[in-house]
Amino acid sequence: MACAQPLGTAERLSAATHLLSSLEYMARKVDREPGGLNDWTYLRSQVPSKYKVITKLKDWAAKESVTQTLHASRAVAAAVVISPTRNNNVRMACDAYLAATQILLYPRHFFGTDGSDQVSFLVQTSAALGRAGGTDATRKAAVQFIGAQIVLSYGASGWAKLPGQPWQNGDALVKIMRTETYGDKWLFELLSEYPAASRALCHLVLAMECGFPLLLLKKGKYLDLGLIAMAGFHLANARFMGLSRFAWAFIATYPSVRALAKGGDA
Repeated sequence: MACAQPLGTAERLSAATHLLSSLEYMARKVDREPGGLNDWTYLRSQVPSKYKVITKLKDWAAKESVTQTLHASRAVAAAVVISPTRNNNVRMACDAYLAATQILLYPRHFFGTDGSDQVSFLVQTSAALGRAGGTDATRKAAVQFIGAQIVLSYGASGWAKLPGQPWQNGDALVKIMRTETYGDKWLFELLSEYPAASRALCHLVLAMECGFPLLLLKKGKYLDLGLIAMAGFHLANARFMGLSRFAWAFIATYPSVRALAKGGDA
């Protein structure tokens, strides 16, 4: 069971992301009320479908009582995955349920979803499929797929930033910190006071993301240092940008990244 630990870690911490997400959505009903960011009266036109059955399903899930019930059931499923239970079929069913209901509820929370939702969906879907196979080989395939997707995600994120003038100039972070949505007044003032350090930090983030795939070389000889750095990056984002679910979602996959680099051992 060489891949049991990375797969179990990934699905457990990812389930914590689902749990936090559902609890947040249940608590913030105001976003779905008339005039809210996700008022279904207006949001419905943002997620059209040419199939009537799909439209009816979305309308059903958009009912507040149904939305709340689905999130409550997701919280229960997430708690089961987080628990010590080792029953493969139970874990598979809960992983599949979390992934399926996330798709069902996505149109209801169209504005406000982010990359953490995508990563947690990827992990739960991969874990469900890996466990559905019922063998070490299928679970190993799930682990390696999760690891490869995260490596690609970091690399693509950095490469996508490269053409951006603010990232080339080193001004991106200070500009982000001055926004109301993702900013932080204290850090904005600090970065503004020390522009050279701000540019260096900006370029460091760019270098870490762009160069992350290279850490797979030599069977991940320096991978652990890279993972520690990226974990620190996510924790900083949680503190200063309010992206707490990102930390849970991405750090959950690190044992899978290690397993990928080391040929299955974690």
